[in-house]
Amino acid sequence: MSDRKNARRWDVGGQPGAGTDPAADLAPTAARILEASKRLLDEKGFTGLTFEAISAESGENRASIRYHFGNKAGLIEALADSVVHDDNVALLRRLSEPGTTDRVGMLLTMHRRTTKSLQGYRRFWDLFPHLIRDAELQPRMADLYQWYRDLDEWALAPDADVALKRELDPLCAITVAVCDGLAEQIAADPDFDVDAVFDYWAAVVRELRDRAFRAAGYDPGAPAGDPVTTAAEPTSDGAAGD
Repeated sequence: MSDRKNARRWDVGGQPGAGTDPAADLAPTAARILEASKRLLDEKGFTGLTFEAISAESGENRASIRYHFGNKAGLIEALADSVVHDDNVALLRRLSEPGTTDRVGMLLTMHRRTTKSLQGYRRFWDLFPHLIRDAELQPRMADLYQWYRDLDEWALAPDADVALKRELDPLCAITVAVCDGLAEQIAADPDFDVDAVFDYWAAVVRELRDRAFRAAGYDPGAPAGDPVTTAAEPTSDGAAGD
């Protein structure tokens, strides 16, 4: 993983990644500019994100926008971070709380909440075509999706080693894709019963998580938050050893 990617991923309470929460370091002026940009994105879409409009909406001059974000690409990158910021950082903090037991349940509860938050998704959908077509911004999209997968993996197995991570990688890619796909269906049909889907999906995730643990040689029933425990080796008669 590149130094750039590690430097950009968020770290709240020590998990996961090697960077810091980007919003925590924003100067008040930069925060005002970013909030003004969100309002313009909601009202006018991507085409409304001109420096002139942002300056008028935020009350800050164009030089200040360039000082804090460099150029429009830098501003769009910050917007992409901020769209998913609150829900993901909230999940990190909740999973880091002492006594957390049902990590899978907490992860899926947050996924359900995020999927229903269409304002955030609409912002993301407005930005997405430009992020993947811009040679400077496309790697940032890859970084963000890697971070989503890393977050889900950490939620499912906080102390996973390389072998377990390898088994969990496909599941985490699917959990991210399911959230995106369900949000699209909610946007298309407000009466879509996403809660029924999540009730079903929870059982699937738990089963696939346990399968990944067993495939890596670990006990899926180990207490959440404890180091993953190698399953007992079978004895010659097929029973678990002492």
